[in-house]
Amino acid sequence: MPREGLTTTDGQKIEILSVGIHNRDAGPDFFGADVIIGDEDWMGNVEIHTRSSDWYRHGHDKDEAYNNVVLHVAETVDTDVVTATGRKVPQLVLSVPEYVVENYQQLQAVEDYPPCYGIVADLPRLITKSWLEYLADERLQGKVSEIERRLAFCEFDWERVLFITMASAFGFGTNSSVFEEWARQIPYSGAAKHRDNLFQIEAMFLGVAGLLDEAVLSEAQKQRAPTDIYYQRLVGEYRFLANKFSLKSIGGYRWKFMRLRPQNFPTLRLARFAALYCGMNLRLSSLVDAADVGEVRKLLSGGVSDYWQHHYILCSPEVEESVGCKMQKKSLDLLIINGVVPVLYAYGRYRGSKKLIEKALAWLEALEPEDNKYIRLWRQMGLVVSNARESQAVLQQTNHYCNRRDCLRCRLGYRYIKQKKM
Repeated sequence: MPREGLTTTDGQKIEILSVGIHNRDAGPDFFGADVIIGDEDWMGNVEIHTRSSDWYRHGHDKDEAYNNVVLHVAETVDTDVVTATGRKVPQLVLSVPEYVVENYQQLQAVEDYPPCYGIVADLPRLITKSWLEYLADERLQGKVSEIERRLAFCEFDWERVLFITMASAFGFGTNSSVFEEWARQIPYSGAAKHRDNLFQIEAMFLGVAGLLDEAVLSEAQKQRAPTDIYYQRLVGEYRFLANKFSLKSIGGYRWKFMRLRPQNFPTLRLARFAALYCGMNLRLSSLVDAADVGEVRKLLSGGVSDYWQHHYILCSPEVEESVGCKMQKKSLDLLIINGVVPVLYAYGRYRGSKKLIEKALAWLEALEPEDNKYIRLWRQMGLVVSNARESQAVLQQTNHYCNRRDCLRCRLGYRYIKQKKM
């Protein structure tokens, strides 16, 4: 928005001191703007429409959330606008240059990913680097907000918050939401009483997951179930624990197995999580005291019980190779990126510890970048992605800007839109 030579529709001079903060949620488009209109300095919100009559079409004249709008910006002013209190809102006519409209329409129409691929390689490193830093911080803040919501659910029990957050990370995207629902269903104080018995924890974890229910077994599994001694023991133990702690299953049908490698099956993931929990390495103090990411990997890289050394799922034939070996480095790093770092950062903010916050960010920058098709595409276009913090930024760019075609809020899209083509 130009900041000079602006006037309202009734001729009052406008001076933009601050545009405020862009609002992504319901309500006015910008919060906390500082605008001088005539001789008065206004602090409030700004709303933007193509036509001023959209104010009424969207119902803002009846919505108290818009009572503090101090300036209404429209390309075409075809009516006055008033708030729910009856106050007339000053309006600014702001036309959009034709080349800006054309560039924006091109971005919205192109099928290639990302739509602004044509300019990325030529952008100064300073611009892309600062944008990546913003995106990385935005993504981390989103994760921290989720942790703060878990903290309220857990009545400020940080150990349970860590348990739920790491469970969600163990879902590796595909099963993350189910893993979190499962972790919330586990009676954390009750599980702690049996933390020294891996078999009982396995029974509790798999039972609450609904994966011991015969109804979720395949026909082949059902045929083997009566002779699978370990499965029968788990079922019996879960019945005891369910009665003791009033346990309820979330439903085994919720878990996704299709198109997953056997090493990523929820059954084996839960067995790994049970072993990690019983190994006492899944403790906040252990992560806080860890010196570096190498030490964190060691904390998270435990094995599994004997049964899961040769099984991916329950009631299945044994496999010859050992499947219960330690997790691969890439998987461990994903757990650190999506679980450990956000918890450490959130805990540091909760405690007011700059040291913990800096440690969390340092660990993120010390990890190698993730490897997926989106990051490979950006690299092919010349974008430097040198660590996990920057690869997290690329994922934020993909999920919250490119996939939504939200080019107007993207600095790369902004550069594309404002360019004048010869």
